[in-house]
Amino acid sequence: MEIQTPGQVERYRGFVLIPEDDLSWQVRPERSPMHVLPFRTPACSIADVKALVDWRLARLGRDRRPQPKAELLPKSKGNGWQLTDMQDQQKTA
Repeated sequence: MEIQTPGQVERYRGFVLIPEDDLSWQVRPERSPMHVLPFRTPACSIADVKALVDWRLARLGRDRRPQPKAELLPKSKGNGWQLTDMQDQQKTA
């Protein structure tokens, strides 16, 4: 867990992350209009706070990072045991 001293403000994806004395974080948008309201987090690491910001942006559809294209993702072949059972049933029928 990364420990930051109070007063070390960090900027991340349009937000200001402000550490508190009790190891919690205050997260505020840098500018208006505010799409995400200011909020506080429980005691956690900076990586957890960044993940929470990413999650909130994704939930609102405001995540502008490039997403992987569907054709580049590995294709799902299902469960091998289910296909094998179905093939065995077809052979015996």
